[in-house]
Amino acid sequence: MKIQLLVARCVLAFVSTLFAVQASADTDVLARLDAFTMDLKTFTADFDQTLYGADSEVIRSNSGSLLLKRPGKFIWRYEGADTQEFIADGKSIWVYDKDLDQVSVNPLSDRLGGTPLVLLMGGTALDEQFKITALEESDGISWVELLPIDGSADFEALYIGLNQSGLAAMELRDNLGQATQIRFKNFKPGVELDDALFNFVPPKGVDVIGEPAQ
Repeated sequence: MKIQLLVARCVLAFVSTLFAVQASADTDVLARLDAFTMDLKTFTADFDQTLYGADSEVIRSNSGSLLLKRPGKFIWRYEGADTQEFIADGKSIWVYDKDLDQVSVNPLSDRLGGTPLVLLMGGTALDEQFKITALEESDGISWVELLPIDGSADFEALYIGLNQSGLAAMELRDNLGQATQIRFKNFKPGVELDDALFNFVPPKGVDVIGEPAQ
């Protein structure tokens, strides 16, 4: 009886320790996500992006680079066949499709609400727009699940992966069952980026659709 009681106490102590360690890990990754969203002002990174279908088949793969300066400025540039650039200048977001010789532009405020762009823009508490849950670590990456509170969002879930360097991965699952996975590399936080980098002027001769914010 004493042996059974001792074993039970050991089991309870072990389980309590596991819960304490997990709670500490959850708090750590959520604090890191908050710091990434609210405190980090600039970073650059390269990325590999893969779009998966509902049956997990690969539909398309791309690569490119990202420059970000908060608040409200970034350049998301694809290389290779999909030669597109997304440029946010703090007021408007420009989409330049070189293959189509076309540029579309919208006020940045029209494109932010309830979208993954909120994560990049910073300055907005994520828990105002997402239900946030810390997930288990995998291959050195700590994952966080973000579910949109707004039922009108055009995606079901966003997953953010953080490692010791900073942003390591993102995965977006849309309402059609597709998933876009992005793996970041060469992540460099705190780099100096001139505001002029984000001032986009449409090239001569391209069609411009929409109006920038005034």
